[in-house]
Amino acid sequence: MKKIDIITKAMTSGGAERVIAQLANYFIEQNISCRIITTDNREVMYPLNEKIEVVAIGKKSNNKATDRILRYKKIRSVVQKNKPDVVLTMPEDTGIYVILALVGTGIPVYVSERNNPWVMPNVKITRFLRKAAYPFAKGIIFQTEMAKSFFPEYIQKKGVVLQNPVDATRIPEPYIGKRKKIFAAVGRLEPQKNFPMLIRAFSEFHKEEKDYQLIIYGEGKERTNLEKFIKQLNLEDAVFLPGRNKDVLNAINDSAAFILSSDYEGMPNALIEAICMGMPVISTDCPSGGPRELIHNGENGLLIDVNSVEDMKKAMKKIVGGSGETLGKNAYLTGGKLTNPSIFEEWKTVLFLGK
Repeated sequence: MKKIDIITKAMTSGGAERVIAQLANYFIEQNISCRIITTDNREVMYPLNEKIEVVAIGKKSNNKATDRILRYKKIRSVVQKNKPDVVLTMPEDTGIYVILALVGTGIPVYVSERNNPWVMPNVKITRFLRKAAYPFAKGIIFQTEMAKSFFPEYIQKKGVVLQNPVDATRIPEPYIGKRKKIFAAVGRLEPQKNFPMLIRAFSEFHKEEKDYQLIIYGEGKERTNLEKFIKQLNLEDAVFLPGRNKDVLNAINDSAAFILSSDYEGMPNALIEAICMGMPVISTDCPSGGPRELIHNGENGLLIDVNSVEDMKKAMKKIVGGSGETLGKNAYLTGGKLTNPSIFEEWKTVLFLGK
């Protein structure tokens, strides 16, 4: 039986974690032994097949540098003991250290870049170590051609662009009926997601469309700042931050539209899932090009300039003005391609056959 170890920071909410869960469940169905190794010891928030072992490393020292060294030393030991055919690691800030930790073991390591490489990782030493680590990787899996183009040619030769796999069984059927007067967003409450711009645009929109609400699902460091901003704009009765929702897809399915307001992304899973559900979608045309590869502007969604309050307001007006139904129907047709099971097979072929 073939074996794979997938290594990440934690299996909490997030796009990389969702991809890991879906891949791990697929590998088990394919009679491939799969373990998930996490550097942190935190709650697993995605459903996993009972045959998948989760190995949590956890804190090893109160000294930050020593703790990192000891965690990855333990990962090296755990992986060597299992002797997997291949290791997959993501996101990149974890993958860089995994590659270095496994140098000399002879075990092939693939790292999946999950964000905009011009910005992430945002820690200077980790960006430096990426240059040192990537030559030792067996391969690099990119989400977009734009992300791949960031790297020198010798790294690009190791690279392949793969779509994010989507488990069609967890995607709700398209909502039929009159949609609620709600705009929905899903994401970590972090600066990258630029929710202040979205809230500001909604504030302008709300002056003309009093019946609409904005609901942003997710949790993060910016919660307090966002709550203050909502209060400052007198939007406490119209903008809501309910936190994480384990059934978020069903929660947003009947909304007027899904909105992604990020300054940068890789290939946004939340946007993919909204498209697969046949929701009208609005997204910033952010680097590294994921939304642009998913959306044909005006056909299956609306693309707007990054950080443009005016463009966001106009897009909302288009949705309520009658464009939403057509955009949603065309999005659903796009979603049929994104849920193709062959995408899982492509990941399997790259990881186990190197093709």
